[in-house]
Amino acid sequence: MKYFLDKIPFVANVRKRLNNLNERTEWVRTQLELLPAGSLILDAGCGNQQFRKYCQHLCYKAQDFGQYVVDDKKILGAESGGLGAEGGYLYGELDYVGDIWNIDEEDNAFDAILCTEVFEHIPFPNETIAEFRRLLKPGGKLILTAPSNCLRHMDPYFYYSGFSDRWYEKILGKYNFSIKEITAVGDYYSWMSVEIVRTAKTHSILAKLVLFPAFLFYFNKKRTKVSIDTLCGGYHVVAVKTL
Repeated sequence: MKYFLDKIPFVANVRKRLNNLNERTEWVRTQLELLPAGSLILDAGCGNQQFRKYCQHLCYKAQDFGQYVVDDKKILGAESGGLGAEGGYLYGELDYVGDIWNIDEEDNAFDAILCTEVFEHIPFPNETIAEFRRLLKPGGKLILTAPSNCLRHMDPYFYYSGFSDRWYEKILGKYNFSIKEITAVGDYYSWMSVEIVRTAKTHSILAKLVLFPAFLFYFNKKRTKVSIDTLCGGYHVVAVKTL
């Protein structure tokens, strides 16, 4: 049924707009393509290494703590990702196994660090930024994405629902990073659209019919600076180590 629905242009467009993974993947791919060939890059908290395929021109190293298996808690409307056919999370081969805020590597080792959708799962995010600073060469690039608000996922390794742009400005500046780009993903209206769909998906046909007009209202609202500043899905950040 899902296959046939996806063939309907309106449905396909809705699915694409509601899933910020599409926007994030394109942004990360572009940032990786900008890195000089042969650069040594660390994919920190790499998970299932979804961006490794975009690093063919780079010297790619993968890091993760490698302990997540499957969510301990069931969340409304949640869909598991990265799971193997027989359960369990598929990490792939890891070059570094351990805590992201304490990676076993020398100072000034990497030309770039990629860290995507990881910080909500780190109990010590400030210390992790400090570790990235230690690991990057002067002028090295940090490519970072994280939610600004999200529902619980990958439990029990879920510590924060998100990070604001003010957090990046304060903490990256504290650790001698210069922010080159910080881009918001989504806004209040898109967030409402997603949550209406999540609610409708997990409730009766009557709920779906009642919620549909509200979904159309928010889905068709134009994004504004106010709606972005009110609430967005996350931020894409590029920062450079200055010292």
